[in-house]
Amino acid sequence: MADIQRIRDRHGDETIADWLERYYASQHIDRDDVMIALDIDYIGTFYELIRAYDVEKPEPDQVEEARQLDMMRLLLKGEEVPENLRKPASWTKQLN
Repeated sequence: MADIQRIRDRHGDETIADWLERYYASQHIDRDDVMIALDIDYIGTFYELIRAYDVEKPEPDQVEEARQLDMMRLLLKGEEVPENLRKPASWTKQLN
């Protein structure tokens, strides 16, 4: 929740809500656009933000859901989360 508060402090509720509304309403704004605009560098924070703002969630991205489950399993075991699980898979594709 501390990550969400930092995002709120930086951008404000109106800006966050605006980006989330655009994300769900537009075919041209995707999750990566929102993460970049709000300076989110951790996929889990994006999903926490959606829950915190009670924005209706679309059908889950199956690949990202599996990655998030792997990440949560590691966190709950107290293990370090590898860098490849911290960023969306689509960002890795853009870098190559």
